Amino acid sequence: IDTAGCRAYDRNFIVGGENMVKGFVFYRGGKIPFVIEDYRMELFSDDSLLSDFAKEHNFKMNYTLNGQYFRDGFEGQRATFLVEYSMAGTCYLTCYILYNLGPERIYDTVGFQSPFLDDAFRYNYEYLDMVRAGHNLETKPRNIYDIPFSMNGRQYELTYRIGHDNHLGLLEDTNRKGEALVGTKTEDIQELNDLSVVFNRLAMFMVSQADVSFKRITLYKNEHKIGWFYSPLVSDKAVSVSDFRFCRFDVMKYLPKILNNIALDSGNRISQSIPLGHLQDADSLFSPRRFMEQVMAFEYLFDKLEPQKAKDRKFPLKDELRYMLDEFPKLLSGYRSSSGQIGEQIKELRRSIAHGHAYYYDFKTDIETQRLIFLLDKLIRNMSLRWIGFSKEEIAEYPLY
Repeated sequence: IDTAGCRAYDRNFIVGGENMVKGFVFYRGGKIPFVIEDYRMELFSDDSLLSDFAKEHNFKMNYTLNGQYFRDGFEGQRATFLVEYSMAGTCYLTCYILYNLGPERIYDTVGFQSPFLDDAFRYNYEYLDMVRAGHNLETKPRNIYDIPFSMNGRQYELTYRIGHDNHLGLLEDTNRKGEALVGTKTEDIQELNDLSVVFNRLAMFMVSQADVSFKRITLYKNEHKIGWFYSPLVSDKAVSVSDFRFCRFDVMKYLPKILNNIALDSGNRISQSIPLGHLQDADSLFSPRRFMEQVMAFEYLFDKLEPQKAKDRKFPLKDELRYMLDEFPKLLSGYRSSSGQIGEQIKELRRSIAHGHAYYYDFKTDIETQRLIFLLDKLIRNMSLRWIGFSKEEIAEYPLY
């Protein structure tokens, strides 16, 4: 391996999707060289180790590998990889950890930096208030919120912190804003992945969009940085401009319940938490696919909120829509159609798409369909808040956009 060519970090030791990570995987007392690019690990070797590895792990799913990586020609540093699945000598990674200290240092805390979480936790507003009060946030960070939550049968506590830590001087982390810190319970990389999924979904719900990411995920031991966690949810290009929505947002009134609901499900399948698959990304604001996702999210929530009606075959989709729109009548202000008429419109549009009666390339030219999509977003948000446990009064005060 050309260890001198391994560029796995910048000033703050960040690895992005465009960089290549190089090193060795430990296997049966030996080492197999690898390179990683875009979370695809390619193993290569002339000896029998690679052949044995390929035979043992071919089509194997969800397992962990340990190894070393190299940076700037220095001695190899520890690394842990969670493999989603592998074929022959290629491993497709869910996530991985790169350490910068020796094997005796095990992390006890993970920190999530995300501009989307900063918006939800009102970073800009909290920062200005504290500066005006005379606090120097350039030398000592301060904890703003503490929120307990449960995930996978374990109790955790989220601490949202702003300000800079001066252990290594003011230039330790010049891009840092807020950070959501959580004490870990195990040394299992799957736990870190589950936490990252939960906080990513929290950010999605709070800013009402699907394409959110973390700027950085840091591992700490006794408040010192000892490594970094990487997954496709991490991007150094993460930018959000939604802070204006949360100017008067009551964080402690809403976020604890929302976080605890989202943390009920950390895998791909949800059965207890709110749905998020219908949220828009940069390309799907008006699309048949997102409309169908909205209908699916509505039906999932209706089953949670009204299980008896959902089971009644005499209570079809249009009646479910009418019933829930009548529960939140303010959503129809500005609409000339009644809740029953809107329910019929949505039902017919769903039927025409699902049964092949109409094929849509684009919804962008249909104003009426766009209005239905916007209305469904608001309705699903209200139903989600109801399922989380908020009252009608609390839902009415929630900032809907």
